[in-house]
Amino acid sequence: MMVDRPCFSKKLSVEDFKRFYWYKTELAQICKDNQLPSYGTKAELNQYIIQYLSGIPQSQIKTVRTSTHISPLKTERINPQTKLLASGFKLNAEARKFFADYFQMSKFSFKKSMAIKMRQVQSDQDTSATVQDLIDAYQNKTLADNDEEHTYQWNNFVKDFNHDERSKNYSQKMKVAAIIWSKVRDGQTDKTYRSQLIDQYQSKIEKYRKI
Repeated sequence: MMVDRPCFSKKLSVEDFKRFYWYKTELAQICKDNQLPSYGTKAELNQYIIQYLSGIPQSQIKTVRTSTHISPLKTERINPQTKLLASGFKLNAEARKFFADYFQMSKFSFKKSMAIKMRQVQSDQDTSATVQDLIDAYQNKTLADNDEEHTYQWNNFVKDFNHDERSKNYSQKMKVAAIIWSKVRDGQTDKTYRSQLIDQYQSKIEKYRKI
């Protein structure tokens, strides 16, 4: 059963807020309208709003990241035991050189999983986290389900739709995916693509079917 997403208000329960999909721009505006921190990742904005809906006073809801003026670490000072916080470590060119040497690559590129892990460490202020945690994330050893990963729902939805052989039967595939996504996004079901959705919303996408 499809249920329309409610308008945001302070009376909205945490459960109802988490049940529906919200774009990052919407979350940022909600934070601004309610005098909450409005800068950060989508997961961080979500957390500010959840705290607000849980009854925590606005004055007590602070940004999860803290600025630092520690000089960035040079490559030669980085090792697997280097702390990710309060050490000067950053995902920059110096870190890229370290990982290229560690993995014996001529050219190294950061993975999304590494950026997610770094943001999670900053959000949790996990002072025990080290470069080894990023190595594990790169090697897919610690990819647990987390709030940040949920922000990629739309991208994953489109990717899975395009991998479905049935999607080839439609022109303007992005348009078709967007139509189906709009129904899934505002519903209470899982925000993942499955082939049955093509049948479920056939009346909405039929005009894009190739002859």
